[in-house]
Formats: sequence, structure tokens, C-alpha cells
Amino acid sequence: MNQRGPGLVDAVMLASIAADLSSLIGDADASPATVTVSTPSGAPTVDNAAGTITRNTDDDTVSTLRGEVTLEEVQASLGGLQLGDVRYHVIASSLSTTPSTASTITDGATVLRVVTVSTDPLGLLWTLTARRTP
Repeated sequence: MNQRGPGLVDAVMLASIAADLSSLIGDADASPATVTVSTPSGAPTVDNAAGTITRNTDDDTVSTLRGEVTLEEVQASLGGLQLGDVRYHVIASSLSTTPSTASTITDGATVLRVVTVSTDPLGLLWTLTARRTP
């Protein structure tokens, strides 16, 4: 039986695993990347007088492990992924809002749109695959 989510391990073990993951991301041979994950929160703000619409977001600046999607992953995705897509691994507790495909990632001067979101069985680590926006 494959259990997921709460009840899989007790709170103390879950906290210990989360701390270990945070430490691993900080100590990884691949330098961690600091990015901002922005996830929409609520309805946009409309200013009729100015003629503007502002997207309201929860913005979290986090350390991640970053890597390019491989050719094999692109081929296996049957069109869901593209060469140049970037995968980010983020400690779940470092985000204030659950990420979605409406989220964006600002990595340096580059803004990427999240195209896939997944988590591990314990819900400790988000995997966000993102694509550069035109």
C-alpha cells in the first residue's frame, strides 16, 4: 500500500526529514539558486481610473536546487516538457502558498512560468518545472 500525506510519519520524524532536506539543499555540490516564487492570491486589483489591473501574488524568496530538464525527460513527456525547461526543487515549508501552474519563478533577471508542479509522498519538497516566458 502506498500511503501519502499526513499520518505517514509522526510530526517529529517529519520535522527531522524537513531539516535534513534543508541542510542538503544548502550543502549540495550544485550551488543552490535563490529565486522568488510568485503565486496568485485572490482576485486582481482593478484601478479603473488609471486603467490598470494588478495581479496580487504571494512572493517567497527561497533557496532551490536547479537543473535543466533532460532530452530523455522531454521525449518521455509526450509534449508536456520542452528543451530549456528548468526544474526547481523547493522545501515546501519555505513557501507561504501552494504553488500552481499559475505561479512564476524569478531567477535573476529571468521570469519563468511554472508548467508542472509535484510533491513527494511526505509533502516536504515541491518540484516545479518552469519555462522561460517570451
